[in-house]
Amino acid sequence: MSNTNKQQSEFCQNFACELQTCLDKHLYNPDKCEKVLNKLKQCCLEHGAQSPVVCSGFPTSKSSASK
Repeated sequence: MSNTNKQQSEFCQNFACELQTCLDKHLYNPDKCEKVLNKLKQCCLEHGAQSPVVCSGFPTSKSSASK
């Protein structure tokens, strides 16, 4: 599997990279990156099955998010 195919299979990868960049920029203060984190969480809720590595540790369905 090429890197291109691997990246395509991880649907939420861009949000994870955006979060990492934000955390780096703000000295790992999660309060400064709340909007980016919420975008990643939303992506995992909607597309978690397509991003099993990126979304590990996040709820991946609306029913598990409400628990």
